Amino acid sequence: MDTLLDILGRISPGHLFEEPRPVVSSVYLVLAAIFAVVFVVGLVFALRPNLLAHGNRLVRRLTALYATWYAWLGGIGLVVIGLRYMSVSLLSKRIWTVLDVLAILAVTGHLLYYRLRRYPDDLADYLEEERRRRFIPQPRRSAGGRRRGVRRR
Repeated sequence: MDTLLDILGRISPGHLFEEPRPVVSSVYLVLAAIFAVVFVVGLVFALRPNLLAHGNRLVRRLTALYATWYAWLGGIGLVVIGLRYMSVSLLSKRIWTVLDVLAILAVTGHLLYYRLRRYPDDLADYLEEERRRRFIPQPRRSAGGRRRGVRRR
């Protein structure tokens, strides 16, 4: 029962908004490592979405979207942890770290929801669009735009 009260005391608003003290816990180093991994992986996939997509436009768009969110949230988490170690009065409160972790969890939850519920329908629409694009003949370009005897430089 005491451990439950201790956990509830640590997530209470009074504890989250109290004035920062020097950091003595190694939890912030673990969180900084997690934020760094989220930032680097998000940045790599945001800049190079074809690493996962392999030419699939739908997967490339989704990879770029979610990877951008992860890169931003990981970077913000690193800044928040850095400000926590510098003991900046307003920006080093525990609430910012908690909000950033919750935001990463929310983006992950939305990604899982989308992957399980909506992705199959979007993938079917994408495959149908690709099938139509492949089999519908494209209009031919006429060669009338270029005159004979005139050389381009």
